[in-house]
Amino acid sequence: MDSGITIFSFALFLVIFLWIGALAAKSSDNTESDYLLGSRSFGKVFVGLSAGATGNSGWIMIGTVGMAYSMGVSAMLMVIAWFLGDLTFWTLFPDKINQISREQNSQTIPEFLGSTVKKPQGRRIITLIVAVITVVFIGAYTAAQFAAAAKTLDVFFGVDPTIGALIAAGSILVYCVTGCGSFSLGASRS
Repeated sequence: MDSGITIFSFALFLVIFLWIGALAAKSSDNTESDYLLGSRSFGKVFVGLSAGATGNSGWIMIGTVGMAYSMGVSAMLMVIAWFLGDLTFWTLFPDKINQISREQNSQTIPEFLGSTVKKPQGRRIITLIVAVITVVFIGAYTAAQFAAAAKTLDVFFGVDPTIGALIAAGSILVYCVTGCGSFSLGASRS
Protein backbone atom coordinates (compact mmCIF):
# COMPACT_ATOMS: atom_id res chain seq x y z
CA MET A 1 0.00 0.00 0.00
CA ASP A 2 1.25 3.50 -0.82
CA SER A 3 2.56 5.21 2.32
CA GLY A 4 0.91 8.50 1.28
CA ILE A 5 -2.52 6.86 1.32
CA THR A 6 -1.75 5.23 4.68
CA ILE A 7 -0.64 8.52 6.24
CA PHE A 8 -3.67 10.32 4.79
CA SER A 9 -6.01 7.62 6.14
CA PHE A 10 -4.44 7.82 9.59
CA ALA A 11 -4.62 11.63 9.65
CA LEU A 12 -8.25 11.50 8.47
CA PHE A 13 -9.06 9.03 11.25
CA LEU A 14 -7.54 11.37 13.86
CA VAL A 15 -9.50 14.35 12.51
CA ILE A 16 -12.78 12.38 12.52
CA PHE A 17 -11.99 11.04 16.01
CA LEU A 18 -11.47 14.55 17.38
CA TRP A 19 -14.45 15.96 15.44
CA ILE A 20 -16.85 13.37 16.89
CA GLY A 21 -15.43 14.05 20.35
CA ALA A 22 -15.86 17.81 19.88
CA LEU A 23 -19.49 17.31 18.81
CA ALA A 24 -20.14 15.20 21.90
CA ALA A 25 -18.40 17.75 24.12
CA LYS A 26 -20.81 20.47 22.94
CA SER A 27 -23.69 18.62 24.59
CA SER A 28 -21.72 18.22 27.83
CA ASP A 29 -23.02 19.63 31.12
CA ASN A 30 -19.42 20.60 32.09
CA THR A 31 -19.79 18.98 35.50
CA GLU A 32 -17.56 16.47 37.25
CA SER A 33 -20.30 13.84 36.99
CA ASP A 34 -20.69 14.51 33.29
CA TYR A 35 -16.95 14.18 32.67
CA LEU A 36 -16.50 11.05 34.78
CA LEU A 37 -19.79 9.28 34.09
CA GLY A 38 -21.50 11.01 31.18
CA SER A 39 -24.03 12.21 33.78
CA ARG A 40 -25.01 8.52 34.10
CA SER A 41 -27.07 8.98 30.95
CA PHE A 42 -25.79 6.20 28.69
CA GLY A 43 -27.52 2.90 28.19
CA LYS A 44 -26.06 -0.56 28.58
CA VAL A 45 -25.20 -1.02 24.90
CA PHE A 46 -23.18 2.20 24.73
CA VAL A 47 -21.38 1.42 27.99
CA GLY A 48 -20.67 -2.09 26.71
CA LEU A 49 -19.18 -0.68 23.51
CA SER A 50 -17.04 1.70 25.54
CA ALA A 51 -15.83 -1.11 27.81
CA GLY A 52 -15.18 -3.31 24.79
CA ALA A 53 -13.10 -0.59 23.16
CA THR A 54 -11.14 -0.24 26.38
CA GLY A 55 -10.59 -3.98 26.69
CA ASN A 56 -9.63 -4.33 23.04
CA SER A 57 -6.67 -2.03 23.40
CA GLY A 58 -3.00 -2.53 22.67
CA TRP A 59 -3.12 -5.91 24.42
CA ILE A 60 -5.62 -7.34 21.95
CA MET A 61 -4.32 -5.51 18.89
CA ILE A 62 -0.60 -6.06 19.47
CA GLY A 63 -0.04 -8.38 22.44
CA THR A 64 -2.43 -11.15 21.43
CA VAL A 65 -1.09 -11.19 17.89
CA GLY A 66 2.45 -11.60 19.23
CA MET A 67 1.31 -14.26 21.68
CA ALA A 68 -0.43 -16.19 18.89
CA TYR A 69 2.69 -15.93 16.74
CA SER A 70 4.90 -17.32 19.50
CA MET A 71 2.47 -19.88 20.99
CA GLY A 72 0.45 -20.97 18.00
CA VAL A 73 -3.09 -22.27 18.31
CA SER A 74 -2.79 -22.66 22.09
CA ALA A 75 -3.04 -18.86 22.32
CA MET A 76 -6.75 -19.36 21.58
CA LEU A 77 -7.14 -20.51 25.20
CA MET A 78 -6.34 -16.97 26.33
CA VAL A 79 -8.87 -15.53 23.88
CA ILE A 80 -11.56 -17.96 25.07
CA ALA A 81 -10.76 -17.25 28.75
CA TRP A 82 -10.86 -13.49 28.08
CA PHE A 83 -14.25 -13.82 26.39
CA LEU A 84 -15.70 -16.01 29.16
CA GLY A 85 -14.38 -13.66 31.85
CA ASP A 86 -15.91 -10.63 30.14
CA LEU A 87 -19.18 -12.46 29.57
CA THR A 88 -19.37 -13.55 33.21
CA PHE A 89 -18.60 -10.08 34.55
CA TRP A 90 -20.95 -8.21 32.21
CA THR A 91 -23.75 -10.69 32.91
CA LEU A 92 -23.52 -10.80 36.70
CA PHE A 93 -22.23 -7.49 38.05
CA PRO A 94 -23.09 -4.23 36.23
CA ASP A 95 -26.66 -3.79 37.49
CA LYS A 96 -25.66 -4.25 41.13
CA ILE A 97 -22.60 -2.00 40.77
CA ASN A 98 -24.74 0.64 39.08
CA GLN A 99 -27.39 0.43 41.81
CA ILE A 100 -24.88 0.77 44.66
CA SER A 101 -22.92 3.55 42.95
CA ARG A 102 -26.13 5.54 42.43
CA GLU A 103 -27.24 5.01 46.05
CA GLN A 104 -23.83 6.04 47.40
CA ASN A 105 -23.28 8.73 44.72
CA SER A 106 -19.93 7.10 43.85
CA GLN A 107 -18.26 8.46 40.74
CA THR A 108 -15.00 6.50 40.80
CA ILE A 109 -13.97 2.96 41.64
CA PRO A 110 -12.14 4.07 44.81
CA GLU A 111 -15.27 5.95 45.95
CA PHE A 112 -17.44 2.94 45.11
CA LEU A 113 -15.29 0.47 47.06
CA GLY A 114 -14.88 2.95 49.92
CA SER A 115 -18.64 3.37 50.10
CA THR A 116 -18.97 -0.26 51.20
CA VAL A 117 -17.33 0.63 54.55
CA LYS A 118 -19.62 2.21 57.15
CA LYS A 119 -17.07 4.01 59.37
CA PRO A 120 -15.78 7.31 57.86
CA GLN A 121 -12.15 6.59 58.82
CA GLY A 122 -12.30 3.12 57.25
CA ARG A 123 -13.99 4.57 54.18
CA ARG A 124 -11.15 7.10 53.72
CA ILE A 125 -8.48 4.43 54.16
CA ILE A 126 -10.08 2.05 51.63
CA THR A 127 -10.63 4.91 49.17
CA LEU A 128 -7.00 6.02 49.49
CA ILE A 129 -5.57 2.50 49.14
CA VAL A 130 -7.72 1.75 46.08
CA ALA A 131 -6.86 5.15 44.56
CA VAL A 132 -3.12 4.49 44.92
CA ILE A 133 -3.47 0.98 43.46
CA THR A 134 -5.54 2.42 40.60
CA VAL A 135 -2.96 5.10 39.79
CA VAL A 136 -0.12 2.55 39.79
CA PHE A 137 -1.90 0.07 37.53
CA ILE A 138 -3.50 2.66 35.25
CA GLY A 139 -0.02 4.15 34.88
CA ALA A 140 1.38 0.77 33.81
CA TYR A 141 -1.61 0.18 31.51
CA THR A 142 -1.19 3.61 29.92
CA ALA A 143 2.52 3.00 29.37
CA ALA A 144 1.65 -0.27 27.62
CA GLN A 145 -0.85 1.55 25.38
CA PHE A 146 1.75 4.16 24.44
CA ALA A 147 4.21 1.35 23.66
CA ALA A 148 1.60 -0.38 21.47
CA ALA A 149 0.79 2.88 19.66
CA ALA A 150 4.49 3.59 19.17
CA LYS A 151 5.06 0.10 17.77
CA THR A 152 2.07 0.45 15.44
CA LEU A 153 3.22 3.83 14.12
CA ASP A 154 6.75 2.45 13.70
CA VAL A 155 5.57 -0.56 11.69
CA PHE A 156 3.05 1.27 9.49
CA PHE A 157 4.77 4.63 9.02
CA GLY A 158 8.38 4.15 10.06
CA VAL A 159 7.92 6.71 12.85
CA ASP A 160 10.55 6.59 15.60
CA PRO A 161 8.93 4.86 18.62
CA THR A 162 9.60 7.83 20.92
CA ILE A 163 7.89 10.16 18.45
CA GLY A 164 5.06 7.62 18.04
CA ALA A 165 4.48 7.53 21.80
CA LEU A 166 4.48 11.34 21.88
CA ILE A 167 1.94 11.45 19.02
CA ALA A 168 -0.31 9.02 20.92
CA ALA A 169 0.08 10.98 24.17
CA GLY A 170 -0.61 14.28 22.40
CA SER A 171 -3.74 12.96 20.70
CA ILE A 172 -5.11 11.59 23.96
CA LEU A 173 -4.20 14.74 25.87
CA VAL A 174 -6.02 16.97 23.36
CA TYR A 175 -9.01 14.62 23.40
CA CYS A 176 -9.29 14.57 27.21
CA VAL A 177 -8.42 18.21 27.96
CA THR A 178 -10.96 19.53 25.47
CA GLY A 179 -13.65 17.39 27.08
CA CYS A 180 -14.01 15.21 24.00
CA GLY A 181 -13.43 12.10 26.08
CA SER A 182 -16.31 12.71 28.45
CA PHE A 183 -18.80 10.75 26.39
CA SER A 184 -16.73 7.57 26.54
CA LEU A 185 -16.76 7.35 30.33
CA GLY A 186 -20.49 6.76 30.70
CA ALA A 187 -22.11 4.66 33.37
CA SER A 188 -24.91 2.22 32.75
CA ARG A 189 -28.53 3.25 33.23
CA SER A 190 -31.02 1.07 35.00
